[in-house]
Amino acid sequence: MMLKPPVRRGMMELDRAAFQLSFKVFAIVVPTKSIGQAKVELASDILKLAKLRNVVDDDAKSKDLKKVLLKPEITSDALAEGSERLRALVKEKQWPVTTHEVTVDYEHWTADEVLKAVLPDPTQAPTSYEQVGHIAHMNLRDEYLPYRNLIGQVILDKSPVISTVVNKLDTIDNTYRNFKMEVIAGKDDFMAQVRENDCVFKFDFSKVYWNSRLHTEHERLIKQFTPGDAICDVMAGVGPFAVPAAKRDCLVWANDLNPASFAAMQENIPLNKVQKRMQAFNMDGRDFIRRAFKDFYAATEKGPLEVPQTQRRKKPVAPLLTKSRTFDHVVMNLPAIAIEFLDAFRGLFWSVTGNDEGSADDQAVPMPVIHAHCFTKQLDEPERDILQRACRAMGYPQDQYKELDADVHYVRRVAPNKDMYCLSVRLPKSVAYAADKKAEGREEGDAKCRKAE
Repeated sequence: MMLKPPVRRGMMELDRAAFQLSFKVFAIVVPTKSIGQAKVELASDILKLAKLRNVVDDDAKSKDLKKVLLKPEITSDALAEGSERLRALVKEKQWPVTTHEVTVDYEHWTADEVLKAVLPDPTQAPTSYEQVGHIAHMNLRDEYLPYRNLIGQVILDKSPVISTVVNKLDTIDNTYRNFKMEVIAGKDDFMAQVRENDCVFKFDFSKVYWNSRLHTEHERLIKQFTPGDAICDVMAGVGPFAVPAAKRDCLVWANDLNPASFAAMQENIPLNKVQKRMQAFNMDGRDFIRRAFKDFYAATEKGPLEVPQTQRRKKPVAPLLTKSRTFDHVVMNLPAIAIEFLDAFRGLFWSVTGNDEGSADDQAVPMPVIHAHCFTKQLDEPERDILQRACRAMGYPQDQYKELDADVHYVRRVAPNKDMYCLSVRLPKSVAYAADKKAEGREEGDAKCRKAE
């Protein structure tokens, strides 16, 4: 038989005592000195249940004998339902076969087993969650909401590292990318600490955006940065891209509009000892792009910037310098609207450098690679959809989207008909030095002069 807890359909408040179950199993009486051999050779026949001993004292209380409990699927003393090796070993060693009564209770069942015994639909149980430090973040469907406190308590009981269980109440649709949540079990404590990519992040989970499922994407992109690179992180959050990049000896300017994310990022910078290589800003994304590129260009007027290196060796190392007069990489991790921010790069380099495309001075300013995370519902042709949207935002000819120096990387599925990707595109010079933006800049300058007169 398949071992399952007692069915308790309709339970709304957790009653742990209701999950006690007693049953008999067959057992073989084995000399104590042979227990090791029996457990190894008969691994497929032995009872396995969390927090339950499968070797117990013999009824005779002899120190020389033990009972090895067999799985409940073995239902006869002939051991016909067991393995061939079990029957052979019992016959060869003349080990007696007996029975033993087992009592299990709530602590022996998994969260999945308990919830399947309680909830109306026994075919599935909502036991999946995102772990953020000590917090289990669940996203329960409507049919499970009446049971949310019971579900939360079971999750809390079954995880030794979880002390707070929360349920998401709405979608991430506001300016700061956080969402409302309710505590359904445990402490009302949202201050989380997470370790990722050899860095530590502290933040208030109720006020900022953090998704532990993106750790692989964080790592993938960070590995593309090399020591001495200059990184511009436009929607940095609490720093999952920016802080590890700074730890890799990159020079990082990181921004987030959310004051809570900005405050957490400011705390995480010294916490990870990257304050000499990273600066944090609290601005609108487009304003930050324009200011960051202009300030960086001005800062490098007299030469490359020095990037203080991580102290890995006792011997002094040669100074590490930035490689150009602009950022090497731009990160925009706001999938819902990041592509729209590509419009901020149109004409940007004309206003930053004051030079025309192709001028001699322009040769010292290579184009950055922009990494923009985005969603698409065009599952048949996601690359075309993403590249054409990028072209529209940049003012680049849409029919020439294949000519972009770009890569479209699949990240993950976020809904049945919605995927997340990362567009990595080298900014086209024709966009960076767009003539229409140059004309606009001259008109603005002339207007300022007339006003001053």
